[in-house]
Amino acid sequence: MLIWVVAVGHNGEDKLRELLEKVPEDILDEVLEYEEESRERRGTKSKKPFPSNEDIVEGIMEVSGGIITRSNIDELYEAVLKRLEEKGFETRFVQETRFWRLVTSLVKKGRIKLRL
Repeated sequence: MLIWVVAVGHNGEDKLRELLEKVPEDILDEVLEYEEESRERRGTKSKKPFPSNEDIVEGIMEVSGGIITRSNIDELYEAVLKRLEEKGFETRFVQETRFWRLVTSLVKKGRIKLRL
């Protein structure tokens, strides 16, 4: 915090350099090692994109073929999630309520036909 306050002031870069030269070498090494370990811990998870509503709608259209029947309505949610995962999306936060809201809006707009 102290380094940041001094660095923001006038001639901050020079003052920061002076302060860093006064820090013992072993402490700097310890901080760098901690930062490296912290970066490795954060980097273990893959960064897949989350699907937008348009991506989910596209998945619904691909899986259903534009028609929802009694035979495919029960598996539709899981099938669309699987299709999105195949496309490289992270689907763990796609809630079922969001999914069915999108399906309902597609039916109301006439983009999907219901044959129950």
